[in-house]
Amino acid sequence: MARGCPFGTIGNEVTENDELIRQDLSLIFEVSKAKLASFFIKEKACGRLVPDGREDSLADFCLATIQGAMLMGKVKRSRQLVEQVAHEAMTHVRRYVPATGP
Repeated sequence: MARGCPFGTIGNEVTENDELIRQDLSLIFEVSKAKLASFFIKEKACGRLVPDGREDSLADFCLATIQGAMLMGKVKRSRQLVEQVAHEAMTHVRRYVPATGP
């Protein structure tokens, strides 16, 4: 893997003097998190997510996992690593699917 997430790359370079950039990146990640959390809320409403599933926590988990996987994939130049982490993340998220379904 030759490239990572441009937002993650910029975020990694932010210094304490780059407060406006940090705020912009934070907003981008918050919008992404909100979209993921909204997806999980809809899934819960349809009975495809356990009632005690925490949508915000799941959204944070997904974003952090993929950001970390992309960074590691870039450093190790390994697309397979990213795919493996994504597979493990999906295994974790599936634990929040009700056993009997909707």
